[in-house]
Amino acid sequence: MNTATKIMLCGGLLALGFFTEGCSDDDNVNNATVVTSMAFTETGENNVVSLYPGDTWTSNITLLPEDATDKDEYAYRYTSSDESIFTVDETGKVTAVSEGEAVLTAWSTNNTDMWASCIIEVNKRIYSVTSIEIPEMYQSLTTAVGVDINLGAEVTVLPENAWNRDVTYSSSDPSVVYVDNYGKITTKAAGDATITMMSEDGSGITATAEIHVRDIAGYTNLDRSGWTVTASHETVVDDKIPETILGTPEALIDGNNSSCLTLVKPGKSWTATEPNISVASDEEVYFIIDMSKEEEFDYFCLRHRTSNTTANLRVNKVSIYGSNDGETFVPISTAINIPTDSDVAEVKVPFAMKQHYRYFKMTYDGWSSSGTTMQISEFNIGNVQFAE
Repeated sequence: MNTATKIMLCGGLLALGFFTEGCSDDDNVNNATVVTSMAFTETGENNVVSLYPGDTWTSNITLLPEDATDKDEYAYRYTSSDESIFTVDETGKVTAVSEGEAVLTAWSTNNTDMWASCIIEVNKRIYSVTSIEIPEMYQSLTTAVGVDINLGAEVTVLPENAWNRDVTYSSSDPSVVYVDNYGKITTKAAGDATITMMSEDGSGITATAEIHVRDIAGYTNLDRSGWTVTASHETVVDDKIPETILGTPEALIDGNNSSCLTLVKPGKSWTATEPNISVASDEEVYFIIDMSKEEEFDYFCLRHRTSNTTANLRVNKVSIYGSNDGETFVPISTAINIPTDSDVAEVKVPFAMKQHYRYFKMTYDGWSSSGTTMQISEFNIGNVQFAE
């Protein structure tokens, strides 16, 4: 409708008395500006939002053109193409769940021709090491020359989800205490050394252990009164030397260097006298000493049967375990080599640190392929005295 026509129409309405409030501009209504597109804001030029698991992001929609008059009519519903990557609620709030990518879409509920989408990228969160922790007993430890300590097994690197939890180990004096790449310590000579553990992730986190290595000045055995011994298998009885091969586990602690605890080797059989005893090759041979109460100790002494110096009668590798309930045994020291030379009467083995157990278990881990039995004359447990 042109201007002249509008004037004529208005004039006619006035003349007829029908006009009351004036004439409106129909062209302004017909030419009203409406929304033609929608998009997520703050998504960057690549239309990607980067988050980490657990992060949230509240989305916003931009409606174009800016002067559209129907913006207030728009409402939305939101969807995630993969809710294992992220979820979105009815307000458009996104919560990152796990590493990956998925599409966020906003659908116009009043105009089905309108929608917007963007990519939600959930990245793996990178955590740096915040601490390296070692038990208090290792922070300052006095021990003997010639012991091994698996310090690496005692180290805890936090947090558990740090991206790189590897640790490097170094010794301030390798001639006193040597440490390998895995944190295994070997004491070499009397002296003091500091073991430093440093995180490999670049965070600069460190921890230290002070190792004081001392010569051994002496040994004190525990009182064996009230001790009892049990063995994994029947013990051998030998009628030819009944005073030596008694068939009783307590021969191990009877104070008699001539008698011995005699056990058949795995994969062997004893048939010389009754009872006949056979041990399968995959069976574990061991003895357990019940000390009747919890004791403190840091060494053991194994005495070979010296009245017969044949090496094949001697166990050559053992492992030690402790327990306070007689059922659950904790490793104290494993794969200990025992000299079997004919001129070696007894072997003293110090532990890295004090132990506190009621039950002491020794497993036989190595032996000669020849011969049928392994014989230990006497066994003591006790404490080391260090030189000043």
